Amino acid sequence: MLYETFEKIYALEKQGKEITKLNVGEPDWRPPANVIQVVCDALRKGKDKYSSSAGVYELREKLAELHGCNAKNIVITTGSKWGIYALLSLHMRAGDNTIVLSPHWTAYDLICKQLGGQTKIVDLKMENKFAIDFNKLESAIDSNTKFIILNSPCNPTSKAWSEGEEQEVISIARKKGIIVLVDDAYRDLCFDARKERKFEDNLFIVNTFSKTFGMTGWRVGYVVVPEDIAKRLTSLNNITTTNVPVFLQLAAIKALEQKTKVTAKARVVCKKRAELASNILNKKLIFSKPDAGFYIFPKLPVETINFVNKLLDSGVAVVPGAAFGNYNQHIRISLSVDEKKLRLALEKIAELL
Repeated sequence: MLYETFEKIYALEKQGKEITKLNVGEPDWRPPANVIQVVCDALRKGKDKYSSSAGVYELREKLAELHGCNAKNIVITTGSKWGIYALLSLHMRAGDNTIVLSPHWTAYDLICKQLGGQTKIVDLKMENKFAIDFNKLESAIDSNTKFIILNSPCNPTSKAWSEGEEQEVISIARKKGIIVLVDDAYRDLCFDARKERKFEDNLFIVNTFSKTFGMTGWRVGYVVVPEDIAKRLTSLNNITTTNVPVFLQLAAIKALEQKTKVTAKARVVCKKRAELASNILNKKLIFSKPDAGFYIFPKLPVETINFVNKLLDSGVAVVPGAAFGNYNQHIRISLSVDEKKLRLALEKIAELL
């Protein structure tokens, strides 16, 4: 449903209709100018040839410093989505399952099904502020469970579980002998400025340059895994994507040099927009206040699909909650446009309600 919504919007735009796209999980800020300059300079110098399928060593080394590990634990991937797909594909076989806390990013479920596995959904409740039910989580684990996916902060709710809650998930998994795959795409955008996640023995970390640095179309991601898994993933890259373009990896190195400054600025933008959304919508809608990033996931008092279609007719796109699990009364609103456009779009939502 998520991707079908995107295609419908693209078709409307081709017809000349102007749409304010609050459906896309894509920040509106651009990469830093000096990062773009690195790409231009690298291309002029011929840095557009094949390279190691593990990634440029300097980039891996800098990421290893962040995560408290060795460069041999890092593999650069064509976006974090490929990193997630690749890690699941290396471990899951037909009949295996992965546990997902829901609401959840729809790609997790689609990837598992495409690999012949199953997704075991642990539904969380907005009324409980999407707190993790650890008893329910533990009871979902069986002999065929290979992974628990932890996306904190979460797409679509912008819920960031506490470090204690995250460690409890990791402890449960370790006790059961399974892996926690953490999708940290939005971690830098936590309003409470979380520390960099450190490498642990049963923890696969997946991250991306897309959200924090506004580099969505650049497709630069990475994984932090045990060395034997890194070797297997490098081999998989060899026979599939080969490598992320070198000029983009060089740009990622430059981006990391200014990570503290860029993330601080992005957090301010995200928090301001979240507060704007709360002020406009809190009298009309019920939702859990965001802890990070640029999504809110409110519950509607009206029929969702009809509302989404009418809102699209008025020039504003959002995504039905059913795209993220058993949340048919919800919608996901992405606060990913400038403040002026965002205010007008949010006021249209309130008006239509």
